[in-house]
Amino acid sequence: MTTKIVCFLAVAALTLSPLFAEEGAAHGHAAIPQTVDRLFAVQCEHKVPQHTCDECRYELGLVKLDASLIRTEGQTNGLIRIEPVGRHTAQILLPLSGEIALNANALAHIAPRVPGIVCAVRTDLGSRVKKGDVLFEIESPELSRAIGAYRKNRALAALALKNLERERALAEKKISPESDRIDAQMKYDEYRIELEAAANELAVMGLDAATIADLASDARAGSVGTVPVRAPLAGTVIERRLTPGEVVEAGRDLMTIADLSAVWVWMSLYERDLARLLEETKKRPARVRIATSAFPGAVFEGALDLIGASVDEGDRTVKVRATLKNPDGLLRPGMFCASTVVFETGERVLAVPKSAVMTDEGASFVFRKIRDGFVLRTDVKTGRVFADSVEILSGLPEGEKIVAEGAFVCKSDVLRAKMGAGCAD
Repeated sequence: MTTKIVCFLAVAALTLSPLFAEEGAAHGHAAIPQTVDRLFAVQCEHKVPQHTCDECRYELGLVKLDASLIRTEGQTNGLIRIEPVGRHTAQILLPLSGEIALNANALAHIAPRVPGIVCAVRTDLGSRVKKGDVLFEIESPELSRAIGAYRKNRALAALALKNLERERALAEKKISPESDRIDAQMKYDEYRIELEAAANELAVMGLDAATIADLASDARAGSVGTVPVRAPLAGTVIERRLTPGEVVEAGRDLMTIADLSAVWVWMSLYERDLARLLEETKKRPARVRIATSAFPGAVFEGALDLIGASVDEGDRTVKVRATLKNPDGLLRPGMFCASTVVFETGERVLAVPKSAVMTDEGASFVFRKIRDGFVLRTDVKTGRVFADSVEILSGLPEGEKIVAEGAFVCKSDVLRAKMGAGCAD
C-alpha cells in the first residue's frame, strides 16, 4: 500500500510540472534541459538517453513520431500533418442557430395536366431520377379526344395541301382560275391552323413532339391515350401520393422532386446584430459554417445569400439564409444546426489551426517540431478563436513548425503520466 501511495504522489507531482522544456525553470520545478542539445543529452533513471526511453520520454513532453504517421506532400493517409506557423486573416464570428431546409429553387411539385386513371408508377419514394425520366403514366379519355382531333386535322391538312399544290399547278398552266387556287389556299390554311391548335393542346397536356408523333401514329389508332408524366429536373423523389388504378384530377399534387445536392440553411438573427451584419456584408461577402449533432466534428460551409426584409413579431428575429453544397446528401431538411457567420477582416495575426491547439488542466499547448521524428509539447498563450484557427499571443515564433493535424495522437503519448505510466517498475 505504501509503495502505491508513493507512486501516486510521484505521478501527481510529475503531472503538475510543465511537460515542455522552455518553461520548466520559470515555474520553479525540476530543471528540464532548455536547449535541444541538452534535451537529447540528458539520461533517465534507466541510464540511457531519456529521449530514447519509451518509459521516461513523456516526462520531457517529447514525442517520437514514426515516419509512417507523418503526412507528406501528395500523401493523404498520414495521421499527422506538420506545417509552419504563419499569419492569418483575422475573422469576425457571429454565432446563430439554424435549420436545414429544401432549396426551393431546385424543387418541383409534380401534377398531371389532364384528369385520368393512374395506370403505371415508374419510380418510388426516395428514388433518384434524371430530367425527362417518366415518373408515372395516366390513361385519359380527354387525351384520347385530343389525339383524335389531332389525327383528324392532320389528315385534313394533308389533303388540303395536296389540293392546293394541284390548284397551283393548274393556275400556272392557265387551266384553272386563280380563284380556285385562292380557295384551296384558304382551306389549307384553315386545316393547318386547326392542326397547330390540336398540337398545342397536346403540348399543354405535357406531351413532347416525339410522344405526340408516337400517340398519333397509325399503329396506335384506337388505343386509349396514355400521358407519360416526366421529371422536370434531376433529383430525389421526396414525396409520393398516388397508387396504380387511382383516379386523379388535373392539377393534383402527386409527387415532389427535390435536388438535394444543395440545401438552404435558415438562421435567426436578433435585431441587435442586424446593423452589424448589414455593415459587414456591404464590405465583403460573408460565408457560413454549420455543424450538426448528426455528424460530430464535420463542418459544412456555404455562402450567405439573403437577409430577410422583415422582423418576426414573435421572437424579434430576422431570417437569414445561406446556400450549402450537399453532394453526398448528408444534410437533411429539418435538421437543426449551429451556424457561424464568418467575416474576413484586414488584420493579419499569428495563428494556428484549431486542430493544433491542445489543452490540459486549463493550459493550452501545441507540439513543436525540434528534430526530424521528434516534437515537443510547448505551452502557448492563445487569444481570439476564429472559424478555423486560433490566435497565438505568445509561446511560438512565426515560421516554427508544429503539428497542425493529429495533435491528439501526440497528446495521448505525453499525458501517459496521468495513467500511471512508469509506476509499475
